[in-house]
Amino acid sequence: MAAPVFSTPFQPYVYQSPQSDVVPFQILGGEAQIVQIMLKSQDKVIAKHGSMCYMSGSIEMENIHLPEHEAGVWQWVFGKSVKSITFSNPGPNDGFVGIAAPSPARILPIDLANFGGEILCQGVLRQKLIGQGLAFLTAGGSE
Repeated sequence: MAAPVFSTPFQPYVYQSPQSDVVPFQILGGEAQIVQIMLKSQDKVIAKHGSMCYMSGSIEMENIHLPEHEAGVWQWVFGKSVKSITFSNPGPNDGFVGIAAPSPARILPIDLANFGGEILCQGVLRQKLIGQGLAFLTAGGSE
């Protein structure tokens, strides 16, 4: 008898960035998606406050206030959180974290290196993402 689909092991999509970083992740779901990111030892990921769905036992969480949130009054007025959360894996074994969109939406993986290390996102407030690596953006609506 075949195993049910929901009990399959983690089979990540492994993204190879031009910077030679390997980020294994898997996007699960249809209209309301979750991105499951595998964190190797000493890896970390930053997410919006309240977006974590689940994580393995080796992952640690920490609330942080990022410098780009200095315009926090406007974010607070529009109902946005001025805090972020860092998920890190201090242990020797691989771990994972599941992060969801705040509302039913698709999750789009974007390699910032393909955009010169900078991208401007438009929503209620504009947000500039600067850096190297992979960013996961949410896009609301349906096809």
